[in-house]
Amino acid sequence: MVRITFYFKEGCWFCDTAEEMLNGLQERHGIDITRIDINSDDEIYELYRFDIPVFEFKDGSALHGRIRKKDLLQKLEEHRE
Repeated sequence: MVRITFYFKEGCWFCDTAEEMLNGLQERHGIDITRIDINSDDEIYELYRFDIPVFEFKDGSALHGRIRKKDLLQKLEEHRE
C-alpha cells in the first residue's frame, strides 16, 4: 500500500491528466489516495497554487506540475509498504 495526498484544483487540465494516470495505477499498485482541492483552504491554496497537481508521499517528498508516469512509478516503488 502506498499513501498519496493528491492536491488539485477543479478545472485544472494538468490535474485531470494526473488524476487519470493515478487512477489507472491505483488498483495494480495498491494506492490509497487522499484528494484535497486547494480551493478548500486558504493556506493550502497559497502553498500549492503554482505547483498543482501535487502528489505528496508519506515521507513528505512530492511530485508536482507535469508529472511523468515513469517518475510516479519510481516513487511508488520507493514508498511501497
